[in-house]
Amino acid sequence: MRVLITGAGGFFGKALVRAFARGGEEVVAADTGAAATFRARPGSGDGVSYVQIDVTDPASLTPERVGRIDAIVNAAALTPSLEEMAAEPDRLVSVNLIGTLNLLEMARLQNCAKFLFVSSAGVYDQFTETTLHEEDADGGFSLYGSAKLAAEIMLWRYGRMYEMDVGAIRPTSMYGPEEEFRPTRPFVTAIKQLVDAALSRTPVRIVGAEDRCDWIYVDDVAETAYRFFAGGMRERVFNLSSDAPTAFDRVVKAAQESAGLIVDPSSDVVVDGSPDRPTVISNERARKEIGHAPRSLEEGIRAYVEEVTG
Repeated sequence: MRVLITGAGGFFGKALVRAFARGGEEVVAADTGAAATFRARPGSGDGVSYVQIDVTDPASLTPERVGRIDAIVNAAALTPSLEEMAAEPDRLVSVNLIGTLNLLEMARLQNCAKFLFVSSAGVYDQFTETTLHEEDADGGFSLYGSAKLAAEIMLWRYGRMYEMDVGAIRPTSMYGPEEEFRPTRPFVTAIKQLVDAALSRTPVRIVGAEDRCDWIYVDDVAETAYRFFAGGMRERVFNLSSDAPTAFDRVVKAAQESAGLIVDPSSDVVVDGSPDRPTVISNERARKEIGHAPRSLEEGIRAYVEEVTG
C-alpha cells in the first residue's frame, strides 16, 4: 500500500515513517521542507520517498504532486505555546483543522482506503486529579485541543460518507530521537534537554521535581499506530499513553542512570519539569484492543540514549 505520511520531518513523523516502512508499506514522506532537508531515521529502509507539500494549500495535494496514494496518515500539526495560540489563532486552525479537511478531500478524490489521524491528549483537560477515557474528550483548555477534536469529528463523517477505514490516536507527551526545534513546534521536551545536557556533560539545576507528566517513548506510539492502521481501524480512537503520570524527579534519575546526567543546584542551566499534569489518560482500551504495551520510562530513556550515541 502506498501511504502518504504528513508531518514526516518531525520527530514523531520520522518514527511513523520508520514503523510503516518496516511494516512493508511504500511510504511517501511529506512535509513543508525541501527534499534536501529530509533525512529518515536509521532503519527506515530504502522504500521511502519524499515530497514537499503544505497541508493548508490544496494545490500541493494533487496527484501530479504526490502521485497515486492508497492511504493517508496525518501527523502534520502546529503545536505552539499558549501565547502563540492567542497571537495567531487563525494559523493554528488553518494547519490543525483545515489542513486535515484538505487531506480528507485529497483522500476522497483519490479513493483512499484508509486515513489515520494523529490527534492529541490535548483534547482533554490534563490539570485535574482524575482518570480520563476516550469518551471524555471535551477539547481541553486550549484552541489546539479544540481544533484536534473538531478534526476528529470531520474524520468520522468522511469515513462514513465515503466508506474509508478511518481511525485516530491521542498520544500523550512523547520523547525520543530526532526531536528538535521546528517552526511548527518551537520547543523541546524536558527529557531532550536532560539527555542533551548529560551527553555534553553540562550540569543542570532541576526545577519542578515533583511535577508530573505522562511520558511515552515515541517509537512505542509509532509502532502501536502501525498495528492499528494495518489491523483495520473501524472508526475507533485510542489513547496512546503510559497510563500513569510520572514525577519529574524520576525522569531526572533515569537520565542520571542512562546518560550520566550531572545535577548541580548552583548551575545556571535550568531544566523545568512544570507544568504539573496529574491526570491519568487511560490506555486500557488500546492495551486490550490493539496490543499497546509501552516500555517503562527507564527503558525508553535508555533506548533514546543508545540510539543518539550509537
